Amino acid sequence: MMKTNIKKGFSWLTLVGTFFALIIFITATGMVFIVYPQSNRLLSLFLGINKEKTSLSNPQFSDSNAPTPFQPVPTEKAPMVIPTLTAQPGPLPTEMPTPTQQPTPASESSVDNLPTSAYIKGVYGSPQLYTLDCEAQAAVDWARFFGVPISELQFIDRLPLSDDPTQGFVGNINGAMGQLPPNDYGIYAGPVAEILREYGLNALAVSGWDIQAIKTEIAAGRPVIAWIVNLPFAVETSQYTASNGNTTTVARFEHTWIITGYNAYTFTVIDSEWTYNVKTSTFIERWNALGNQAIILNSN
Repeated sequence: MMKTNIKKGFSWLTLVGTFFALIIFITATGMVFIVYPQSNRLLSLFLGINKEKTSLSNPQFSDSNAPTPFQPVPTEKAPMVIPTLTAQPGPLPTEMPTPTQQPTPASESSVDNLPTSAYIKGVYGSPQLYTLDCEAQAAVDWARFFGVPISELQFIDRLPLSDDPTQGFVGNINGAMGQLPPNDYGIYAGPVAEILREYGLNALAVSGWDIQAIKTEIAAGRPVIAWIVNLPFAVETSQYTASNGNTTTVARFEHTWIITGYNAYTFTVIDSEWTYNVKTSTFIERWNALGNQAIILNSN
């Protein structure tokens, strides 16, 4: 009789312990996926899905490469829209805007007439393919909103390579994050806008812009790609001189957001597949760090 009770108790405890262990495992796995959505490489391997490699510096995935560092809980999860056709770059127009230009000051009347809040619907983000492809990923998501579907892998293959981020992509697109040129870094607005123009979009890279200029674009229904220092890392800038003699401002954890909305207190940004709000002061600080770079659709 005593032995029977012991066995029953042991079986009950084993069952309860197994149940709670399973719950803890599922919860822990879910938290990792929410915080690090690009970690679905493990899920891809489990399901037998292989991602196509790009030719940009022949990137190879490595366990040491972390995904995008800041992945907050999304406030909006939009379905991925997969186009049936992919745009191909055509010949460049005979008259093109300069790759980077200073902003045209907005008139006081236009600034005064801005709505207190504005939001653009229909802009959807998508997961990054590599650790440092935020600029290309933002560019193809931005282009899709304007009706131009582009393969991100093809876009990446068209990026020029350089040790100067104003001229081309610096380093390995699947390198470690948080580095500075000439190590794995990224690319600035000018070359990205130039490739977008090759696909027929009148993209214009600007620098030295201000918040009112971005609000003007959003109020007009045109999302903006902004170059920022990624959250939650400290904003630390330095001056870097490339081999071509050009000196530019660089910062660790250089990143891009697509700006799609604003109100009196926040800006709405698309960061990879996430959509969330950041305080206006936070956005200004992180956007100022890299010279207020942005890509807009030139409506002139």
